Amino acid sequence: MALVRIAILCLSILTCLAGCGKSESSWTAQGDVLLRENDLIGAEDAYNRAIAVEPHYAPALYGKGWVLYASGFENLRPIARQLFQRAIEYQPEYFGGYRGKGVLLLEDGKVMAAEKFLRTAFEKDSEAPAVLASLGQLYLQAGRLDEAEQLFDRAMSFSTARGELHRYLAELAMARGDLDGAMKHIETGRNLSVSGKRGLMVLDEGEERVLLERARLLLEDPDSTDPIRFEEALQALEGAGRLLEGSGGPGMSKAPTEQRRRYHRELTRRVRERLEP
Repeated sequence: MALVRIAILCLSILTCLAGCGKSESSWTAQGDVLLRENDLIGAEDAYNRAIAVEPHYAPALYGKGWVLYASGFENLRPIARQLFQRAIEYQPEYFGGYRGKGVLLLEDGKVMAAEKFLRTAFEKDSEAPAVLASLGQLYLQAGRLDEAEQLFDRAMSFSTARGELHRYLAELAMARGDLDGAMKHIETGRNLSVSGKRGLMVLDEGEERVLLERARLLLEDPDSTDPIRFEEALQALEGAGRLLEGSGGPGMSKAPTEQRRRYHRELTRRVRERLEP
């Protein structure tokens, strides 16, 4: 028994020595890897360790803020915003804090303020795929489709994991009314490298959006009297349902997924009503 306790003590000491000697940049890099694998709990722990080593290290503050934002918990958004602001204050030349604040503002519907921060992030690093994609999403929401497309294409030119970026090209195709083109972009993305489980999740959510929109359009088409369209709508909803079953993950709020499931259930109910004899 004494030997076992000594072995455990030695292992604990070695583990501590291996971890305690890591720099803030090493912990942050570990957090980035875990974040890409959608391990939000592990990623937050790594960023916390980086901040413990250097409280003013902006990439770790930004990384932790992004984890809290990505979790989907509304009560964590103010903390994420504070972390992004601290990243800006401590390292004004680093893009992360500006991007984080811009994304939050965009989701809050404050487009002009969001553009200011995202444009600043772009000025700090015009080759960061994350910045290019976020600014492209802003232009997409604003209906500036050509500008959005240019940014998405540019993001893919600088990214080795380009698969999930095709989700944004799919969104662009949807905005142009091309659902077939949108689905082709999702399929293309799945055939390319992606940045871990989060990249796959991005593509899954993109495909889900395409399928739900296809079902909605088939259901609400005023010019079609062909009942087969309701069968096609149901097939699209079944595909979306399968994707919804695998959405979310540890450390993530269930509220955003549940909201999408409610929309899915409502469309399914309406389609089944039309299929009843």
